[in-house]
Amino acid sequence: MTSIDRRALLAAMAATGASGPLFAQPRGEQLLVVMWGAQWIEVCRPIGEEWMRATGDRIQWELHAGGAMAVVGRLRPLFPRIQQNLIAAWDPVFDAMMEAGWMEPVSEAEMPALRDIPDIFFKKNAAGQKMTVPLSTAGAFWGYRTDLVSGTPIESIEQLLEPRFRGKLCVPVPVNLSGLLLVSLAMQRGGNERNIEPGWAFMKELAERGQIGRVVANNSEMINAMSAGDLSVAFWNTGGWQAVRERFPCRLLTRLNDNKGFLFNEGFAVMKGDNPARIAAAKRFANHFATAPINTRYNIPLGSGPTNIHSTPAPAIEGIFYTPEELPRYAYIPDYAYMATQVDGWTRRWETEITPLIRRA
Repeated sequence: MTSIDRRALLAAMAATGASGPLFAQPRGEQLLVVMWGAQWIEVCRPIGEEWMRATGDRIQWELHAGGAMAVVGRLRPLFPRIQQNLIAAWDPVFDAMMEAGWMEPVSEAEMPALRDIPDIFFKKNAAGQKMTVPLSTAGAFWGYRTDLVSGTPIESIEQLLEPRFRGKLCVPVPVNLSGLLLVSLAMQRGGNERNIEPGWAFMKELAERGQIGRVVANNSEMINAMSAGDLSVAFWNTGGWQAVRERFPCRLLTRLNDNKGFLFNEGFAVMKGDNPARIAAAKRFANHFATAPINTRYNIPLGSGPTNIHSTPAPAIEGIFYTPEELPRYAYIPDYAYMATQVDGWTRRWETEITPLIRRA
């Protein structure tokens, strides 16, 4: 995308309905924006430079140090004197910041691009106000290498108990993906993240029958395990799956009739502060990222699903994520804040109840 000048950008803002006082007179504010490194900041810097030229705002980027949750501990002793105006994060981090009371509510009146983002993607406070600006959707799904699975295609994870899948499953330990593996197994038997016992029962069946071939702890381990040729089925996130799909034919089970695909969202939190003009500028900048063309531009290099319904997904992920009409049927966004309180206990239970079964099998 070529650079944009101030007149073109303001015209685009007007075309999206941004004609109220918040958007009519950009003031040239100084903004401190926290973003991930690697490809995220590589995508964001040019967008920020164009914005600065067009609006007079001054964008200073700060990179997350370690995982995004680390910013919560780093900023907690500083509140209410937090200098950061926008923080890029994902659902569990948003939950922690909402609980701390750091975030400004956002609205379609102030940020018209939010009208084009499905309601399910937003984090909301107890009063029902939207508190986040969702920019990317990612997920965790069951899937398999079609070159290694012959016979009946997998249409239900109940099939994973069949003898042909002995030693063929690659799964994460509970601490990874916030325990979504157990939630998936629980939902298969009528449970969910708050009724996890059906998941433990299913997990024990898989372990006792010797279906678990590898337990992995990170993306690299998953990619290597699924590339070696001795495993054929896995539960993992879209980032890991995308790397495997670049090398081998795979099918992601994103549209199971008796289970769900698990979604989590990344985006911006607008932070509270004592400068209303700066808060307004932060909302303008976040709104810009949420518009269809910038949302497309932001997500394609990341391999993530866009959140704006008018955005264009990367060809490599087309068909993985859901249309707004499909979301209620196939997608599930669990209570990540609750799951975060359970993962330590789930991990201890895994070590005492599941690991010995896997070793014996």
